[in-house]
Amino acid sequence: MTTRLAVFPLISAAWSVAGRLLVSTAPWLILFALAAGLYSFALRSQSGLWLPLGAAMLAFLAGTELSRRAYQRLIPGAAAKFLPLAHANLAAYAAFLFIGFFVVFFLMMLPGILINEAGQYQLNDESDPALVREAFIALLGTPYGAVFIACCAVGAGLLGWIALRLTLYGAATSALGKAQVFRTWGRTKGHLKTLGLASLATHILPFALGVAVNGALHRALPDTGLGHFIGGAAGVLVFAPFLLAGHAMAAAAWERLKPAEPAPRPPSSGD
Repeated sequence: MTTRLAVFPLISAAWSVAGRLLVSTAPWLILFALAAGLYSFALRSQSGLWLPLGAAMLAFLAGTELSRRAYQRLIPGAAAKFLPLAHANLAAYAAFLFIGFFVVFFLMMLPGILINEAGQYQLNDESDPALVREAFIALLGTPYGAVFIACCAVGAGLLGWIALRLTLYGAATSALGKAQVFRTWGRTKGHLKTLGLASLATHILPFALGVAVNGALHRALPDTGLGHFIGGAAGVLVFAPFLLAGHAMAAAAWERLKPAEPAPRPPSSGD
């Protein structure tokens, strides 16, 4: 029998527990934020390679432990082992980085090709950046601009589709105690519409709000080491609703879509 998911129960389940998750995950959320602040500071300082690299590693470890604590609270009986979840996170990030690199590379090359095809401007490697911006803005009002926008939509749609197919990987890994990145691919088949609609409220809306608040903070903070540290740390904290609601939605979906437990074997006549 096919398991059915419903949009509003997923959204309700996510937001009803997201606030309570804040208490159990607060220390790791704070550590994650401090590591992000240190990373932001290190990128703009003369500290060399090791400080930003160490801050990035600390942010990854704190973020993974934040996820582990969240799923442990959300999924009854979850094994919630750290190393399998770290392994799964690295695999998922690598997959997105690999695919995203080619998507972004193509979209960065495409405007130059379309501008030259349009014929209004002829650009080369030595073109003035102001002329390049002018040509790109002019391109957007033409059919060639529509082609570029359509390609951007396809690229974003591809990455969004992959993200939805992998919605369950963290919850499944925590529940089962083994890395489950692409093993969850089939579990979301036939449920992308429901997951996508639910993610509008649990992922996209809080993420968009976080981006808006983060942008306002960066404009308000001074261009100093302390300003960059505060901006990096606050940048994680304003995304807390996105992080917590996203984990809660994934856990709720996993509870509906997880494989059925095998029926107990009846005792044999010799038992």
